[in-house]
Amino acid sequence: MKKLLLTSFLITAPLLAVVNIAPVDVGAKPGLSGHIAGTATTKRGNTEKDEYSGDLKIQYDEGTDYVAWGVLSYNYGEASGVSNEDKAYAHLRFIHKLYGDDWCGELFAQTQNDKFRSIQARTLGGAGIRWRFFNTEAWGRGYAGLGAFYEYVDYSDSQINPTENTARLNSYAAYTKGFGEASRLSYIGYYQPRLNETGDYIVSQTLELKLKIYLQLSLSFKFDYDYDAAPPAGVKKEDIVQTTSLVWDF
Repeated sequence: MKKLLLTSFLITAPLLAVVNIAPVDVGAKPGLSGHIAGTATTKRGNTEKDEYSGDLKIQYDEGTDYVAWGVLSYNYGEASGVSNEDKAYAHLRFIHKLYGDDWCGELFAQTQNDKFRSIQARTLGGAGIRWRFFNTEAWGRGYAGLGAFYEYVDYSDSQINPTENTARLNSYAAYTKGFGEASRLSYIGYYQPRLNETGDYIVSQTLELKLKIYLQLSLSFKFDYDYDAAPPAGVKKEDIVQTTSLVWDF
């Protein structure tokens, strides 16, 4: 009965989709695992608003050599019958140990669309190396990653924003610190300039505090900051999002 009540609460509460940002280590959680979240929010009367979102993550940790995971998420919103958010995202990543426990190779692929950033389809694939430069009980874990990816971007207003085929450097720094029972603080920051034009770059940062509530149910507080130095015409350079979400891990 308790699990049924928690599941019902998870489905009906006003959540936002969650993409887990904590770095994944090979052997940290062997076997199959993941999380799921979803929402349907309707407001009528003085406020006319609808929001729908969902998120699913599946991970398989082989235990000694590699770990693979994938994320699917979708967000839709409208106010007074007019759509103001419509985007989908999918990401796959494969991490394999290279040397000891601290050096890993990464392969990744991603596809997404975002109607209100004029992105009809953005598809990319790439590879890189990740270094875990510290790992302590007191201070948590720190990571640095370096690689590259090739991206194809098809804009919905192609006459104004022509299709892009570009290669970008992919560099990032990440940190995570667990505390209490299954709670943690995590940060990841990306810097992704075009290889042939460094003035065209993307900066993305996410800070998350995840607190365990009961069993597999957690509360997540996230702050996202994205900056595109050369966005498509009619799109702002900055996006800032703050979310408070519920997450069910399995």
